Amino acid sequence: MPSWSLANTTRSPATEKASPRSIGCSGLDTPCCIQPVTIDVAPTHPLIQLAHVIPWQSLAAMVLSDLKRPTAQGQGWLGRKRTWRLHLGAFLLQWLSHLTDRQGAWAIKDNAASQLCCGRGLVAPWQAPDHTKIAAFRARLSPATPRQLANGVAVWAPGLGLADPAAMDSDSPIQEAHIAYPADAHLMVKMVLLVNKVWTYRKQNMAFFTDFIPEVASKAVKAKARASVFRDRQDAEHAQTMLPALWHAALTQMHQVKKSCEVVLASDIHRRPWTIRRAWEQVHAHGSTLFLHVARFLWRGVGVPDKALSLHAKAVRCFNTGQAAKGLQVGRAFPLGRLGGNCLLVGACTSIRMEDQASVRPLIEAHQGLFGVGVLTSSGMDKGYDSGANRTYLHARDGLKACCLQQPGLDTSTLSESDAATSTRLVERRAGIAPLIGHAKQGGQRGQSRMKTDETTLAAGYGAMGGFNLRQLIRHRLGKAMKPMG
Repeated sequence: MPSWSLANTTRSPATEKASPRSIGCSGLDTPCCIQPVTIDVAPTHPLIQLAHVIPWQSLAAMVLSDLKRPTAQGQGWLGRKRTWRLHLGAFLLQWLSHLTDRQGAWAIKDNAASQLCCGRGLVAPWQAPDHTKIAAFRARLSPATPRQLANGVAVWAPGLGLADPAAMDSDSPIQEAHIAYPADAHLMVKMVLLVNKVWTYRKQNMAFFTDFIPEVASKAVKAKARASVFRDRQDAEHAQTMLPALWHAALTQMHQVKKSCEVVLASDIHRRPWTIRRAWEQVHAHGSTLFLHVARFLWRGVGVPDKALSLHAKAVRCFNTGQAAKGLQVGRAFPLGRLGGNCLLVGACTSIRMEDQASVRPLIEAHQGLFGVGVLTSSGMDKGYDSGANRTYLHARDGLKACCLQQPGLDTSTLSESDAATSTRLVERRAGIAPLIGHAKQGGQRGQSRMKTDETTLAAGYGAMGGFNLRQLIRHRLGKAMKPMG
């Protein structure tokens, strides 16, 4: 074996300069200079391919009614010099790559393909939008408009050879809301912090209040909350006393300030900053009710079905799907349909829970409204959709030749050979919707929304399906062949 030393690896400066493998040091000691740069974007770029097939006139017609509607300040979108093509492109880019408003603005400023997708060269004058303008455009749209746009992509897909509307499988996945885990200890501490926020504002702006209103001992309440959360669960007697002690401390701190603030804030709350108004509205709406519901559970052991799970989000419910990997989920359910070619169709969320048995008729009617009556020939659903009314409804649909509404405890050996084969085929096919839901969660806000209000959370759930359909459309344009559903 040869022995290597430092002399074997050391090169002279002349050798380093002459060697073709030497490390280039140019530009390290020179400041960056600003100069025009020409960037060539290939026609096969995914965003260019997507921009070519999107019917921009149809998109503009879908959002027209929302843009005509004035805001609370009486401002209208159409009265200003706005470019629909630019903002529609930015809106779809957010769907496609799951971008925030700031990320979307930077993507348009820095990426040449994104600028072409947003109409650069077609719109005059063209200027990259600020993130505030992107947010203003998105806030104009009602939750029904993103659903219409998402289903619009599914309607364009059959004409492009991507989807087959003759087959559809159904499911109702859950979108988690942007809230903390709704434990009673967390909600009571949050209520005390909101009361303390209002009290601090009144104390700073009305000095005479400090003479007779006591302070809110939020630190003492937090200490009892930590003791309740990290209690000794092996000691049953100790565990049973921690949460009642937290309830008593939080109620005492909230009640002594809330009664004093009600007299002053009732008349001039509209003149307060919006943060104080929002905090006081949450305290006024949930303060007393929350502690009554917790007290009923502590002393009677009975939970209230409509107990508030969050102080800012109202359209949320707790779901237990029975899957160990998911556990309890807090949010709302969305009715989905998987079309042939792996595109998603989303039904209207008429309720928060969207029970499976009640979702069959709206989803079939949504399919008929988009593609026509008699187009759907096969449908697969799981056991949650089974009911006598749903079986009667599906058998009466025109053109629906094969339908599998899985019945709990059904023995396939009692069926005929053809019916058993059809049932097995549709059951296996329906299982393919689960990976698509996972992709929609990873690429969008179908997993957990980052929105704060109920309307924007609902719109983000619709938009996640629209973004998935756009990504499927790009894959098809880049050469991905459609696999027909069995």
